Amino acid sequence: MNPTTEAQKLLKSARIDNPPVSVDKIAAKLKAQLTFEPFKGKDDISGILYRDEKQTVIGINSTHSKARQRFTIAHEIGHLVLHKGELFVDQAVRVNFRDKRSSLAEDQQEIEANKFAAELLMPQEMIRHEVEKCITKKKVATEAQLMTELARVFDVSEQAMGYRLFNLGIISSPS
Repeated sequence: MNPTTEAQKLLKSARIDNPPVSVDKIAAKLKAQLTFEPFKGKDDISGILYRDEKQTVIGINSTHSKARQRFTIAHEIGHLVLHKGELFVDQAVRVNFRDKRSSLAEDQQEIEANKFAAELLMPQEMIRHEVEKCITKKKVATEAQLMTELARVFDVSEQAMGYRLFNLGIISSPS
């Protein structure tokens, strides 16, 4: 399965065509219950996906920022849609799926879930539309201002937006 295509299909079936994307609505559409808990321990766990034949639960670390929680939900929805299995435990997910480990494709499922999450929260088509609006209305003068404005519009972190814009070839550097 192609993570980008699957995210686009899900957005279309949920009739979401404007930012910010409601990951809560998408989780509900997939009959996934969201639960927010302060995960404790030495590992920085961002989210957990548990599913069996009776229920699907996405656990989100309530101590993380709202933007981080939204990315975690989207990431876990990616596992739900793309991968089989009952339990996924994700340590602090990296938005930049081009890190050393990812480029070696050591954990393909994590790479795919990150790609899915990026497309779900920051769909390429919506990004390009919003970039055009920002440029037309002369709302931004620099790449940094564009990144900040789009992070606000899409309700994601500036870091996530920076990597997304960089990966889409819209800006020259993610930071």
